[in-house]
Amino acid sequence: MKITIIGAGNAGSACAFMAAEAGHKVRLLKTSNNITHDDHFETMVKNKGIYCIDNTKKGHFTDSADDAEKTFQPLELITRDPKEAIEGADVIMIFIQTTYHPHLAKRIAKYFTDDQLVISIPGYAGSIFYSQFCENNPIFAEGESTPNDARVVEPGTVKVLFKNARNSLAFFPATRMAEGMAIASRLFPAYDLEISNARKHIFDSALHNPNIIVHTIGQYVMYPMLEYCAKHHPDEVPYMYRDALSTDMAWLMIEKLDAEKMAVLSALGCEPIPYLEACLFRNEEDLNQDPREVFESYKISSPPGPYSFDNRYVTEDVPMGLVLLSSLGEKLGIDMPECNRLIEMCSGILSRDFYAEGRTLASLGLAELTKEELLQFVETDGQKSLLTMPV
Repeated sequence: MKITIIGAGNAGSACAFMAAEAGHKVRLLKTSNNITHDDHFETMVKNKGIYCIDNTKKGHFTDSADDAEKTFQPLELITRDPKEAIEGADVIMIFIQTTYHPHLAKRIAKYFTDDQLVISIPGYAGSIFYSQFCENNPIFAEGESTPNDARVVEPGTVKVLFKNARNSLAFFPATRMAEGMAIASRLFPAYDLEISNARKHIFDSALHNPNIIVHTIGQYVMYPMLEYCAKHHPDEVPYMYRDALSTDMAWLMIEKLDAEKMAVLSALGCEPIPYLEACLFRNEEDLNQDPREVFESYKISSPPGPYSFDNRYVTEDVPMGLVLLSSLGEKLGIDMPECNRLIEMCSGILSRDFYAEGRTLASLGLAELTKEELLQFVETDGQKSLLTMPV
Protein backbone atom coordinates (compact mmCIF):
# COMPACT_ATOMS: atom_id res chain seq x y z
CA MET A 1 0.00 0.00 0.00
CA LYS A 2 0.94 3.66 -0.33
CA ILE A 3 1.15 5.14 3.14
CA THR A 4 1.64 8.76 4.12
CA ILE A 5 3.02 9.37 7.60
CA ILE A 6 2.34 12.87 8.91
CA GLY A 7 4.72 13.86 11.69
CA ALA A 8 8.48 13.33 11.77
CA GLY A 9 8.82 12.88 15.53
CA ASN A 10 9.28 9.74 17.59
CA ALA A 11 6.14 7.82 16.62
CA GLY A 12 5.94 9.02 13.02
CA SER A 13 9.58 8.19 12.32
CA ALA A 14 9.28 4.72 13.83
CA CYS A 15 6.07 3.93 11.93
CA ALA A 16 7.60 5.20 8.68
CA PHE A 17 10.49 2.78 9.15
CA MET A 18 8.18 -0.10 10.15
CA ALA A 19 5.87 0.47 7.19
CA ALA A 20 8.79 0.60 4.74
CA GLU A 21 10.30 -2.51 6.31
CA ALA A 22 6.93 -4.26 5.81
CA GLY A 23 7.09 -3.50 2.08
CA HIS A 24 4.77 -0.50 1.89
CA LYS A 25 5.59 2.59 -0.19
CA VAL A 26 6.07 5.29 2.43
CA ARG A 27 5.92 9.06 2.24
CA LEU A 28 6.86 11.16 5.26
CA LEU A 29 5.38 14.64 5.72
CA LYS A 30 6.66 17.17 8.25
CA THR A 31 4.13 19.91 8.96
CA SER A 32 5.98 22.11 11.47
CA ASN A 33 8.93 24.46 11.08
CA ASN A 34 11.52 25.43 13.69
CA ILE A 35 9.65 23.65 16.48
CA THR A 36 11.19 20.22 16.91
CA HIS A 37 13.04 17.49 14.99
CA ASP A 38 14.12 19.82 12.15
CA ASP A 39 17.69 18.47 12.09
CA HIS A 40 16.28 14.94 12.15
CA PHE A 41 14.02 15.71 9.20
CA GLU A 42 16.76 17.34 7.13
CA THR A 43 19.06 14.38 7.76
CA MET A 44 16.35 12.00 6.50
CA VAL A 45 15.92 14.17 3.40
CA LYS A 46 19.66 13.97 2.76
CA ASN A 47 19.75 10.20 3.34
CA LYS A 48 16.47 9.61 1.42
CA GLY A 49 15.34 7.36 4.24
CA ILE A 50 15.62 6.56 7.92
CA TYR A 51 17.90 4.53 10.17
CA CYS A 52 16.42 2.50 13.00
CA ILE A 53 17.75 0.74 16.09
CA ASP A 54 15.01 -1.84 16.63
CA ASN A 55 15.51 -3.14 20.14
CA THR A 56 12.46 -5.40 19.84
CA LYS A 57 14.61 -7.71 17.74
CA LYS A 58 16.59 -8.47 20.92
CA GLY A 59 13.60 -9.05 23.17
CA HIS A 60 10.14 -7.79 24.03
CA PHE A 61 11.20 -5.54 26.91
CA THR A 62 14.87 -4.72 26.37
CA ASP A 63 17.03 -2.30 28.33
CA SER A 64 16.97 0.92 26.31
CA ALA A 65 20.77 1.19 26.56
CA ASP A 66 21.32 -2.29 25.08
CA ASP A 67 21.08 -1.43 21.41
CA ALA A 68 20.38 -3.68 18.47
CA GLU A 69 22.08 -3.21 15.11
CA LYS A 70 21.22 -0.02 13.21
CA THR A 71 19.50 -0.68 9.87
CA PHE A 72 18.23 1.55 7.07
CA GLN A 73 15.01 1.84 5.06
CA PRO A 74 14.62 4.16 2.05
CA LEU A 75 11.40 6.18 1.87
CA GLU A 76 9.55 7.05 -1.34
CA LEU A 77 9.17 10.71 -0.42
CA ILE A 78 10.22 12.98 2.45
CA THR A 79 8.61 16.40 2.13
CA ARG A 80 6.93 19.43 3.68
CA ASP A 81 4.36 19.64 0.85
CA PRO A 82 0.97 18.26 2.04
CA LYS A 83 -0.55 17.97 -1.43
CA GLU A 84 2.40 16.02 -2.78
CA ALA A 85 2.44 13.70 0.23
CA ILE A 86 -1.29 12.97 0.47
CA GLU A 87 -2.51 12.63 -3.11
CA GLY A 88 -2.72 9.00 -4.18
CA ALA A 89 -2.09 7.54 -0.73
CA ASP A 90 -4.15 4.58 0.45
CA VAL A 91 -3.59 5.33 4.13
CA ILE A 92 -2.73 8.54 5.96
CA MET A 93 -1.41 8.21 9.51
CA ILE A 94 -1.28 11.42 11.56
CA PHE A 95 1.26 11.46 14.38
CA ILE A 96 1.21 15.01 15.68
CA GLN A 97 0.34 16.48 19.06
CA THR A 98 -3.43 16.61 19.28
CA THR A 99 -3.33 20.28 20.30
CA TYR A 100 -2.49 21.05 16.65
CA HIS A 101 -5.37 19.07 15.07
CA PRO A 102 -7.64 22.07 14.34
CA HIS A 103 -4.83 24.03 12.67
CA LEU A 104 -3.54 21.07 10.66
CA ALA A 105 -7.05 20.08 9.57
CA LYS A 106 -7.46 23.45 7.84
CA ARG A 107 -4.24 22.84 5.90
CA ILE A 108 -4.51 19.23 4.80
CA ALA A 109 -8.09 17.88 4.94
CA LYS A 110 -8.90 19.41 1.55
CA TYR A 111 -6.53 16.87 -0.01
CA PHE A 112 -8.28 13.80 1.43
CA THR A 113 -10.19 11.71 -1.10
CA ASP A 114 -12.97 9.15 -1.01
CA ASP A 115 -12.18 5.92 0.85
CA GLN A 116 -8.69 6.90 1.96
CA LEU A 117 -8.14 5.69 5.51
CA VAL A 118 -7.08 8.62 7.72
CA ILE A 119 -5.85 7.49 11.15
CA SER A 120 -5.06 10.00 13.91
CA ILE A 121 -2.84 8.58 16.66
CA PRO A 122 -3.67 9.63 19.29
CA GLY A 123 -7.03 11.03 18.29
CA TYR A 124 -8.86 12.51 21.29
CA ALA A 125 -11.82 12.96 18.88
CA GLY A 126 -9.72 15.09 16.52
CA SER A 127 -11.27 13.35 13.50
CA ILE A 128 -14.16 15.76 13.91
CA PHE A 129 -11.92 18.68 12.93
CA TYR A 130 -10.60 16.91 9.82
CA SER A 131 -14.18 16.08 8.80
CA GLN A 132 -15.15 19.74 9.04
CA PHE A 133 -12.58 20.74 6.42
CA CYS A 134 -12.95 17.74 4.12
CA GLU A 135 -15.15 17.87 1.02
CA ASN A 136 -14.81 14.17 0.17
CA ASN A 137 -15.61 10.94 2.01
CA PRO A 138 -12.51 9.32 3.53
CA ILE A 139 -12.71 6.80 6.35
CA PHE A 140 -11.60 8.44 9.60
CA ALA A 141 -10.08 6.37 12.36
CA GLU A 142 -8.46 7.04 15.72
CA GLY A 143 -5.94 5.06 17.70
CA GLU A 144 -5.65 5.10 21.44
CA SER A 145 -1.94 4.31 21.37
CA THR A 146 0.90 4.26 18.87
CA PRO A 147 1.95 0.86 17.45
CA ASN A 148 5.35 1.27 19.10
CA ASP A 149 7.28 3.13 21.76
CA ALA A 150 10.20 4.94 20.14
CA ARG A 151 12.61 7.84 20.50
CA VAL A 152 14.60 9.84 17.95
CA VAL A 153 18.11 9.32 19.35
CA GLU A 154 20.12 11.31 16.79
CA PRO A 155 19.32 13.11 13.53
CA GLY A 156 18.17 10.53 11.01
CA THR A 157 17.87 7.68 13.52
CA VAL A 158 14.97 6.40 15.61
CA LYS A 159 15.15 3.75 18.33
CA VAL A 160 12.18 1.39 18.79
CA LEU A 161 11.88 0.22 22.41
CA PHE A 162 8.87 -2.06 21.99
CA LYS A 163 6.01 -2.83 19.60
CA ASN A 164 2.45 -3.43 20.66
CA ALA A 165 0.93 -6.83 20.05
CA ARG A 166 -2.47 -5.26 19.35
CA ASN A 167 -3.83 -1.80 18.64
CA SER A 168 -7.56 -1.17 18.69
CA LEU A 169 -9.00 1.53 16.44
CA ALA A 170 -12.25 3.47 16.42
CA PHE A 171 -13.90 4.79 13.26
CA PHE A 172 -15.81 7.96 12.51
CA PRO A 173 -18.58 7.44 11.93
CA ALA A 174 -18.61 3.99 13.47
CA THR A 175 -20.70 2.65 10.58
CA ARG A 176 -17.50 2.56 8.48
CA MET A 177 -15.80 0.18 10.89
CA ALA A 178 -15.76 -2.86 8.58
CA GLU A 179 -14.32 -0.87 5.65
CA GLY A 180 -11.67 0.69 7.85
CA MET A 181 -10.63 -2.52 9.57
CA ALA A 182 -10.15 -4.25 6.21
CA ILE A 183 -7.61 -1.61 5.21
CA ALA A 184 -5.94 -1.20 8.61
CA SER A 185 -5.35 -4.94 8.94
CA ARG A 186 -2.90 -4.72 6.04
CA LEU A 187 -0.78 -2.04 7.72
CA PHE A 188 0.86 -3.73 10.70
CA PRO A 189 0.22 -7.02 12.53
CA ALA A 190 -1.02 -5.02 15.55
CA TYR A 191 -4.02 -3.84 13.50
CA ASP A 192 -4.93 -7.30 12.19
CA LEU A 193 -7.70 -7.86 14.74
CA GLU A 194 -11.19 -9.29 14.87
CA ILE A 195 -13.77 -6.59 14.29
CA SER A 196 -15.07 -7.25 17.81
CA ASN A 197 -11.82 -5.70 19.10
CA ALA A 198 -12.49 -2.34 17.46
CA ARG A 199 -13.61 0.45 19.77
CA LYS A 200 -17.29 1.34 19.61
CA HIS A 201 -16.73 4.97 18.60
CA ILE A 202 -14.10 7.71 18.81
CA PHE A 203 -14.94 8.67 22.41
CA ASP A 204 -14.36 5.03 23.37
CA SER A 205 -10.89 5.21 21.80
CA ALA A 206 -10.14 8.62 23.34
CA LEU A 207 -10.89 7.49 26.89
CA HIS A 208 -8.94 4.26 26.51
CA ASN A 209 -5.85 6.26 25.56
CA PRO A 210 -3.43 5.19 28.31
CA ASN A 211 -1.82 8.63 28.35
CA ILE A 212 -4.89 10.10 30.08
CA ILE A 213 -3.98 7.95 33.06
CA VAL A 214 -0.27 7.24 33.04
CA HIS A 215 1.16 10.46 31.61
CA THR A 216 -0.89 12.85 33.69
CA ILE A 217 -0.58 11.04 37.02
CA GLY A 218 3.00 9.99 36.35
CA GLN A 219 4.04 13.58 35.71
CA TYR A 220 2.11 14.99 38.64
CA VAL A 221 3.71 12.53 41.08
CA MET A 222 7.08 13.11 39.42
CA TYR A 223 6.93 16.90 39.87
CA PRO A 224 8.54 17.05 43.34
CA MET A 225 11.18 14.56 42.19
CA LEU A 226 12.09 16.87 39.31
CA GLU A 227 12.23 19.86 41.65
CA TYR A 228 14.44 17.99 44.13
CA CYS A 229 16.89 16.78 41.47
CA ALA A 230 17.10 20.23 39.90
CA LYS A 231 18.07 21.77 43.24
CA HIS A 232 20.21 19.08 44.81
CA HIS A 233 21.30 16.65 42.07
CA PRO A 234 21.34 18.60 38.79
CA ASP A 235 23.22 15.82 36.99
CA GLU A 236 20.47 13.30 37.71
CA VAL A 237 16.93 12.95 36.40
CA PRO A 238 14.18 10.68 37.71
CA TYR A 239 12.38 8.17 35.50
CA MET A 240 8.62 8.58 35.32
CA TYR A 241 7.85 4.87 34.91
CA ARG A 242 10.59 3.57 37.16
CA ASP A 243 10.27 6.10 39.99
CA ALA A 244 7.00 8.06 40.01
CA LEU A 245 4.83 5.13 38.93
CA SER A 246 6.35 2.92 41.60
CA THR A 247 4.75 4.91 44.41
CA ASP A 248 1.60 4.02 46.34
CA MET A 249 0.36 7.58 45.80
CA ALA A 250 0.45 7.14 42.01
CA TRP A 251 -1.48 3.90 42.09
CA LEU A 252 -4.10 5.28 44.46
CA MET A 253 -4.66 8.15 42.02
CA ILE A 254 -4.72 5.74 39.06
CA GLU A 255 -7.41 3.66 40.76
CA LYS A 256 -9.62 6.70 41.38
CA LEU A 257 -9.16 8.29 37.95
CA ASP A 258 -9.64 4.95 36.22
CA ALA A 259 -12.96 4.48 38.05
CA GLU A 260 -14.19 7.86 36.81
CA LYS A 261 -13.10 7.04 33.26
CA MET A 262 -14.92 3.70 33.34
CA ALA A 263 -18.09 5.35 34.67
CA VAL A 264 -18.10 7.68 31.66
CA LEU A 265 -17.42 4.79 29.27
CA SER A 266 -20.31 2.81 30.73
CA ALA A 267 -22.64 5.79 30.32
CA LEU A 268 -21.56 6.03 26.67
CA GLY A 269 -22.45 2.38 26.10
CA CYS A 270 -18.82 1.23 25.87
CA GLU A 271 -17.00 -1.59 27.59
CA PRO A 272 -15.27 -0.08 30.68
CA ILE A 273 -11.88 -1.80 30.50
CA PRO A 274 -9.53 -1.01 33.42
CA TYR A 275 -6.29 0.72 32.56
CA LEU A 276 -4.02 -2.23 33.35
CA GLU A 277 -6.16 -4.74 31.46
CA ALA A 278 -6.20 -2.48 28.40
CA CYS A 279 -2.40 -2.26 28.60
CA LEU A 280 -2.10 -6.03 28.79
CA PHE A 281 -4.28 -6.39 25.67
CA ARG A 282 -2.12 -3.92 23.74
CA ASN A 283 1.27 -5.14 24.88
CA GLU A 284 1.15 -8.92 25.22
CA GLU A 285 0.30 -11.92 23.05
CA ASP A 286 -0.34 -13.99 26.21
CA LEU A 287 -3.39 -12.48 27.91
CA ASN A 288 -3.19 -14.88 30.87
CA GLN A 289 -0.41 -12.85 32.50
CA ASP A 290 -0.87 -10.57 35.49
CA PRO A 291 -1.44 -7.04 34.09
CA ARG A 292 0.47 -5.29 36.89
CA GLU A 293 3.48 -7.57 36.44
CA VAL A 294 3.54 -6.80 32.72
CA PHE A 295 3.42 -3.08 33.49
CA GLU A 296 6.32 -3.47 35.93
CA SER A 297 8.41 -5.30 33.31
CA TYR A 298 7.88 -2.44 30.86
CA LYS A 299 9.92 -0.18 33.14
CA ILE A 300 13.07 -1.97 31.98
CA SER A 301 12.76 -0.42 28.53
CA SER A 302 11.43 2.99 29.53
CA PRO A 303 13.84 5.89 29.06
CA PRO A 304 14.68 8.53 31.71
CA GLY A 305 12.61 11.67 32.15
CA PRO A 306 10.72 13.62 31.02
CA TYR A 307 13.19 16.26 32.16
CA SER A 308 10.63 19.01 32.82
CA PHE A 309 7.04 19.20 34.01
CA ASP A 310 6.34 21.54 31.09
CA ASN A 311 6.17 18.85 28.41
CA ARG A 312 3.54 17.22 26.23
CA TYR A 313 2.70 14.56 28.84
CA VAL A 314 1.09 17.48 30.68
CA THR A 315 0.50 20.17 28.03
CA GLU A 316 -1.18 17.70 25.64
CA ASP A 317 -2.69 14.94 27.76
CA VAL A 318 -4.21 17.20 30.41
CA PRO A 319 -6.09 19.64 28.10
CA MET A 320 -6.78 17.16 25.29
CA GLY A 321 -7.41 14.07 27.43
CA LEU A 322 -8.46 14.93 30.96
CA VAL A 323 -10.46 18.00 29.96
CA LEU A 324 -12.32 15.96 27.33
CA LEU A 325 -13.01 13.30 29.98
CA SER A 326 -14.26 15.99 32.36
CA SER A 327 -16.46 17.53 29.67
CA LEU A 328 -18.05 14.17 28.87
CA GLY A 329 -18.57 13.51 32.57
CA GLU A 330 -20.33 16.84 32.97
CA LYS A 331 -22.60 16.14 29.98
CA LEU A 332 -23.49 12.73 31.44
CA GLY A 333 -24.01 13.97 35.01
CA ILE A 334 -21.08 12.01 36.44
CA ASP A 335 -18.98 13.45 39.27
CA MET A 336 -15.28 13.70 38.28
CA PRO A 337 -13.43 14.84 41.45
CA GLU A 338 -10.10 13.10 40.73
CA CYS A 339 -10.06 14.18 37.09
CA ASN A 340 -10.90 17.80 37.91
CA ARG A 341 -8.45 17.96 40.81
CA LEU A 342 -5.63 16.77 38.54
CA ILE A 343 -6.54 19.33 35.86
CA GLU A 344 -6.56 22.11 38.45
CA MET A 345 -3.24 21.09 40.03
CA CYS A 346 -1.45 20.81 36.69
CA SER A 347 -2.93 24.14 35.61
CA GLY A 348 -1.70 25.73 38.83
CA ILE A 349 1.84 24.37 38.54
CA LEU A 350 2.24 25.76 35.01
CA SER A 351 0.09 28.89 35.55
CA ARG A 352 -2.19 27.93 32.68
CA ASP A 353 -5.93 27.39 32.35
CA PHE A 354 -6.18 23.93 30.83
CA TYR A 355 -9.97 24.05 31.00
CA ALA A 356 -9.93 27.07 28.68
CA GLU A 357 -7.27 25.53 26.41
CA GLY A 358 -8.72 22.05 26.42
CA ARG A 359 -10.76 19.89 24.10
CA THR A 360 -14.38 19.89 25.20
CA LEU A 361 -17.73 19.08 23.68
CA ALA A 362 -18.07 22.82 23.14
CA SER A 363 -14.76 23.13 21.26
CA LEU A 364 -15.83 20.16 19.11
CA GLY A 365 -19.12 21.90 18.31
CA LEU A 366 -21.17 19.29 20.18
CA ALA A 367 -22.13 21.09 23.38
CA GLU A 368 -25.83 21.44 22.54
CA LEU A 369 -26.37 17.77 21.72
CA THR A 370 -28.15 15.48 24.13
CA LYS A 371 -26.50 12.19 25.09
CA GLU A 372 -28.60 10.38 22.50
CA GLU A 373 -27.75 12.90 19.78
CA LEU A 374 -24.06 12.75 20.70
CA LEU A 375 -23.99 8.97 20.31
CA GLN A 376 -25.91 9.17 17.04
CA PHE A 377 -23.36 11.69 15.78
CA VAL A 378 -20.27 9.54 16.44
CA GLU A 379 -21.90 6.23 15.56
CA THR A 380 -23.92 6.94 12.42
CA ASP A 381 -24.19 10.57 11.32
CA GLY A 382 -20.58 11.74 11.16
CA GLN A 383 -19.98 14.17 8.33
CA LYS A 384 -23.69 14.48 7.55
CA SER A 385 -24.24 16.25 10.86
CA LEU A 386 -21.20 18.42 10.32
CA LEU A 387 -22.92 20.08 7.38
CA THR A 388 -25.18 21.88 9.85
CA MET A 389 -22.48 22.73 12.40
CA PRO A 390 -20.65 26.07 12.53
CA VAL A 391 -16.98 25.92 11.48
